[in-house]
Amino acid sequence: MGMGPMPGTSGSSMRRVVDITIDGALDHDGSTAGLYGVTPVARPAAYTQTYVTATRTHAAATADAVAETAATNVAPWGYGSQAQADAVPIEINDLRDDLLNLKQLVNQVIDDLQALGALQ
Repeated sequence: MGMGPMPGTSGSSMRRVVDITIDGALDHDGSTAGLYGVTPVARPAAYTQTYVTATRTHAAATADAVAETAATNVAPWGYGSQAQADAVPIEINDLRDDLLNLKQLVNQVIDDLQALGALQ
């Protein structure tokens, strides 16, 4: 709902600041949005979610650093085979990659919400 030129003006628009209360659903069909005075931006691209569960709990870290000492790097390595021993750092690196991906996703969500004005 835009305001056209006001009587007595030379074609410029005036801005009216008012409080609006909406008691139902808000359906905005425009191509941009901005909250809290932030310049409106286009809707961010959709996220691709391949993990089926979600939570609003940001849990504390539970993993500890893996110690590497001369005592743990000698046969029989505490495992049934060399292959089992070799698999441990591979899985740790996989967990690290998953964590980095999650951190990137969270950063993108924050960036999008900041661009829309929903976060500072």
